Amino acid sequence: MKKLFKKYKIVKRSKYDALKRLSSDAQDFEFLKAMPRDKASQILTHLEASKAQLRQDLLALTYSDFRENGFFVEFGATDGVGLSNTHLLEKQFGWTGILAEPARTWHNALKGNRSAVIDTRCVWKSSGQHLEFDEVANSELSTISEFAASDFHKKRRTDKKTYTVETVSLFDLLRQHQAPRQIDYLSIDTEGSEYSILEAFDFASYDIRLITCEHNFSDQRSKIFELLTRNGYDRIHTEISRFDDWYLKRGS
Repeated sequence: MKKLFKKYKIVKRSKYDALKRLSSDAQDFEFLKAMPRDKASQILTHLEASKAQLRQDLLALTYSDFRENGFFVEFGATDGVGLSNTHLLEKQFGWTGILAEPARTWHNALKGNRSAVIDTRCVWKSSGQHLEFDEVANSELSTISEFAASDFHKKRRTDKKTYTVETVSLFDLLRQHQAPRQIDYLSIDTEGSEYSILEAFDFASYDIRLITCEHNFSDQRSKIFELLTRNGYDRIHTEISRFDDWYLKRGS
């Protein structure tokens, strides 16, 4: 026990901080255990640089064989750094891609932090619509107004300002920014509209290898599972993905 306390410096920091560190280390250990053994060394090498909450960036690298110069698409991207699923891919592996984020509070920081293509429209099932969008005090939870009460974060969305955003479909987002046909990683976190976006997408038009999709245990989760399974994806690592679901294209 003394060694444990020494390792986490519990005397020098609050118990809360120490427990947070222990919890984070435990989650990383579970992640490492779930990944292919031959990738462990590379995962550990880049663990400190990972920004993703559940190590989705390391998941994308693992299943792309730690390739360089891959292609990603991420929405919502927030400021492009905190909890980003693609920051590591861009900054250390030379990946390029598209970041979409409609919440105005993030736009200046996102443009300053990232070199990927940035689109400030709201990804939705169709393009050219104008929808009400709730930007909330906890800005990571901002969403289309229609979905503000769709998951367990609804009580945290009461302090908000609402404005109109223009929409773009996933297909049009990719086409307009000349995305390659093969997309190595798609990260979706739109706080409730994920199924609507994916259901309208033509999966035959692009070869998307890996998808991570936040579900927050909403009713949409099973519908997303059925949709992606039908379109050639297997859900992987449910034992560690928590409020996210991870889908790998069969044969990738």
